[in-house]
Amino acid sequence: MRKHYFLSSLAIFVAGFVLSAVVDGRRLTSMAPGTLSNSLAPEVAAQIARQPYTIQNWEYRVVNARFLRNDQGGIDSELNRQGRMGFEVCGITQAPGDDLIIVLKRPR
Repeated sequence: MRKHYFLSSLAIFVAGFVLSAVVDGRRLTSMAPGTLSNSLAPEVAAQIARQPYTIQNWEYRVVNARFLRNDQGGIDSELNRQGRMGFEVCGITQAPGDDLIIVLKRPR
C-alpha cells in the first residue's frame, strides 16, 4: 500500500515537472530574440525609441561683480534680475585684482 502511494506521488510530481517544462519551453521559444516577456522592458524600449536623443544647448552670460558693487542694487539685485530671466549660476571664480566673475547659464 505504501508503495502505491509513493509511486502515485512520484508520478504526479514527474507529470507536474514535465508540464511546467513544456509550458516554459513554449513561452521561451515564442519570444523574439533579444526581448523579454512579462516585463516592462518592451514598453520602456518603445518609449525610448520614440524620444530622440537631443543635446541641451545653453546660453551663457558672464557677470563681473566689481562693476556691480558700485551699482545701486548691488550683486544680489543683478543676480535676482538674471534669475527672473531664466539664468542660474553655474560657476564663480576670483580673478586677479579682487574681481569676482560669475558665470550664468540658461537653456536655449
